Amino acid sequence: MMSTGCAKTPPAGASSAIGRESPSSTPATSQPPTSRPTTKAPAKTPKPTASATPVTPHWPSPEDCVSYDPDHLTTHYEAGVFTILDGTKEVARLQGDPHSDVGEQGLALAERYRRHCFLGRDNTEPDAGQFSFDYWRSPTGAHTTIPDEDDACSPYDPTNLTLEDLGGGGGWRLKDHDHVLHLFATDSDARGGKLVASMYHEICFIGVTTDSDLDQLSFFR
Repeated sequence: MMSTGCAKTPPAGASSAIGRESPSSTPATSQPPTSRPTTKAPAKTPKPTASATPVTPHWPSPEDCVSYDPDHLTTHYEAGVFTILDGTKEVARLQGDPHSDVGEQGLALAERYRRHCFLGRDNTEPDAGQFSFDYWRSPTGAHTTIPDEDDACSPYDPTNLTLEDLGGGGGWRLKDHDHVLHLFATDSDARGGKLVASMYHEICFIGVTTDSDLDQLSFFR
């Protein structure tokens, strides 16, 4: 048992280790060095870098489209022209014989979509109808039957499309080798038509062809 009496006196000549530390000795209990707290600068958010390559648009821009309700379409025939209507709004028009299935074809086509879009429908060429290009957007998912649809369509290679400047104000034509798909009045319309055609592999036409009226519909599949 430890005595609670007086402490022993150290021998003469001995130095007391109490209250001081020998330079060469290691303290019994090591204390961490005291340092000032540091404030870490917030990480910088990297700035987005602009793409060096412009994004190619998926569709012609700006678009010239007629939006409509496919559930409210009707067909009107007058003076050799079938008109597809949403109420009083004209969605499309085709020329044909009153006893033909042209009106039925146009209605079935329009019921597959919600927007009918155009390139060059306001062109001022003498044979304006040849330079008016139309396509369809916002599909409804309806699988309507277009009479004689396969006969109205012809295939092409979408990876081999070229534009040919006819010169002398003759416009441009879109081709797959010698297969001419469509004519355009301006270079801008031609490039828009090529953009649309590159997403499909068949071009189709319904309605009677004339030189001056916008009386034939084109569509792709």
